[in-house]
Amino acid sequence: MAITWKKVAYATDCILKTVLAAEGDIIYASSASTPAALSHGSEGHVLKVASGLPAWAAIGAPTAHTLDSHTAAAGAVDFNLQQATDLVVMTVATEAALPAGAGTVEVGQLCWATGELSLHVCTVAV
Repeated sequence: MAITWKKVAYATDCILKTVLAAEGDIIYASSASTPAALSHGSEGHVLKVASGLPAWAAIGAPTAHTLDSHTAAAGAVDFNLQQATDLVVMTVATEAALPAGAGTVEVGQLCWATGELSLHVCTVAV
């Protein structure tokens, strides 16, 4: 199986800003391929699901929980769920120059094609 790259969407493929009516709105799908906005909740409320759709509700009583273990694969950097600042991304001159050889990239790796000004993410690698 070959390496597969996906182009990050252009503005015409994105949800329009007009879906959002107010500061704090959240975008969700009210049905298949139908974007909708959920207004921000009240102070102290949390996002829950009611009848399959997002809704704000009181937080309720706390329950027991455990912290997941976030470990990185050998040679990888573990950001411990923190934002990456000054992240370095592979660059190539054109989309045709995206790496295509087995073992040259990993799933999730980013590559910037400078000629087309487009960002790609590797979705399949062998």
